[in-house]
Amino acid sequence: MTTTSAPAQAPSTAFQDRAGYRRTINGIRNAALPILIVAVFVVASIAVPQFLTVGTIRAIFLATSVTGIVAAGMTAVTLSGNLFSLGVTPTIVFSGVVYFWAGAATGNMFLAALAAIMASLVLGLIQGYIVGLGLNPVVVTLATGAVVYGATAIVTRGEVVAASNNKFGVFATFSVVGIPLPVVILVVFTALAWFLTEHTRLGRNLQLLGANKETARNSGISPMTSTIWAFLAFSVALGIAAVLQVSQTLQVQADNFPELTMDVVAAVLVGGTAVTGGDGSPIRSVIGALFIATITQIMVLVGIPQGTRYFVLGVVVVALVITLHLLRKAISR
Repeated sequence: MTTTSAPAQAPSTAFQDRAGYRRTINGIRNAALPILIVAVFVVASIAVPQFLTVGTIRAIFLATSVTGIVAAGMTAVTLSGNLFSLGVTPTIVFSGVVYFWAGAATGNMFLAALAAIMASLVLGLIQGYIVGLGLNPVVVTLATGAVVYGATAIVTRGEVVAASNNKFGVFATFSVVGIPLPVVILVVFTALAWFLTEHTRLGRNLQLLGANKETARNSGISPMTSTIWAFLAFSVALGIAAVLQVSQTLQVQADNFPELTMDVVAAVLVGGTAVTGGDGSPIRSVIGALFIATITQIMVLVGIPQGTRYFVLGVVVVALVITLHLLRKAISR
């Protein structure tokens, strides 16, 4: 008597269809913002005659360099499940003051830049430790920002701290083969942040911590250590951005750059980083910063008042964030 075995079951067509669907939606999510930026550039080039000039493009990329570096750094914080830092502006201002003071004391702009970054790192270490204890990151960073702002206003007496000479602007005026140094630093920093996020144990730990803290803890990942590292990476970005920012303005005051914090948070959100953590990319955050800088510059050229610019930018950001959220939900089905 012969027996025949049942034919091997074919792979589930439904499973393959779902996987293909997820890949398609993920591809749309990743490509949407770059395509949108190209479309905005094309439309602006036709509708706004003064847009497609060297001066305008340079202004867009210089604005992106500061916001983009901070957004790439903040991605580590958000990726780890710690939402956002609302203390960007006070830290930038404080580090800028340190840059001017250290430069005046040493006469060496590189030592001054290092001092500014170290000052930012100290603030980041403190905040990372407190957040690592389990306190709400928004409350911690907001409170720390208020303290730093107040301290800066007290030690400077609320006055303008200005560069003593033009050497302080070296980081803004120097170019590499015609490309402004801030843009070069943005590219290098973003590439480094991407590599650390995607190809190191630290980056994988941050992603797992943001995706599921309990699973991360059971896997031997220390939430405290990972949180501190995330804030330290963010603080390096803040220190670098502070030097680049005040190198352009050659002066700083306690209440300067009020819009910077919201621009950075918007860049991270527009870049598609999940607010709850576990999913995000420094590259996408920088693209988000480029989008915001481009839209802002177009509105400035057209002559739209500042209040209206904030309103329009807010509406655009909310629309994009909702769209990205719906795409992310579609992928997770």
